[in-house]
Amino acid sequence: MRPRRECNGYGLSGRLRLRGAGRGGVGRIEGAPLTLSALILAAGLRIFSADFCADQLTLALADPGEIAALSPDAEKDFSFLRARAAGLPQARADVESVAAAKADVVLRFWGGDAARLERLGVRVVTLDYAADFDGVKRNIKTAAAAIGREAAGRALVADIDKRLAALSARAPSGVAALYVTPGGVTAGKATMIDAILSAAGVRNSAAEAGLSYWPALSAEAIVADPPAFVVAGFFASNAERINHWSAARHPALQRILQRTPGVAPPADVLSCPGPQSVDAAEMIRDAADSARIKP
Repeated sequence: MRPRRECNGYGLSGRLRLRGAGRGGVGRIEGAPLTLSALILAAGLRIFSADFCADQLTLALADPGEIAALSPDAEKDFSFLRARAAGLPQARADVESVAAAKADVVLRFWGGDAARLERLGVRVVTLDYAADFDGVKRNIKTAAAAIGREAAGRALVADIDKRLAALSARAPSGVAALYVTPGGVTAGKATMIDAILSAAGVRNSAAEAGLSYWPALSAEAIVADPPAFVVAGFFASNAERINHWSAARHPALQRILQRTPGVAPPADVLSCPGPQSVDAAEMIRDAADSARIKP
């Protein structure tokens, strides 16, 4: 196990000799004033991403040379920025791997054991599994601040706001959609899928029925009241298979899904709450407009 390194208040290893560093995190190296971001970058920060959702923010914000390791899922089909992950180290976020990588910061949603990693002297930044775009933007700002990439974080948030505003300007579509998955669940209120549908100007049938989170689909109820539009999630993902108990296997339901207008966004825009969630909203809105469903 790597011994605990001396760290300053920001979790950075003591690699630099600073002069005049004050409470605001501003010091000098060779006479040049430094902000916290500059200190982090000058320290040669090493970032370890503990799971594939953290991979997306790490790849979006960090310089490749700062990435100590990504998760083993970084290049899977459900990883939105998998092309950027090619050639970068990948490892599980266990204590041994993080220590061997000499990481300074671990970004995580759920990966790794935060308490054990912190005992290494590594700064562990745990991000929330956002259920709306405000949460997505908070995660971006938190991750960007942790790795000294505030400007990149602000630019990413600004792009999200711009694209969401463009969707909002299109006015509601009048379409009500049912979200279906191979596992036989849908998405109700208080989920990122609900936020994506709302951003797309598409009503969420499950939420309108008073459902929250991830309730099971009833094949019988869908057959009795077929949806006008379907958003199919993860049916094309190599990581997902239709469960034997799933309503998605019901022959009558499969016939309804085959003849109902809809869209199947790729898994990489649905698997994690992040900037790519806007891509999902744009895809859904374009498909809803193309279907020309009457309200």
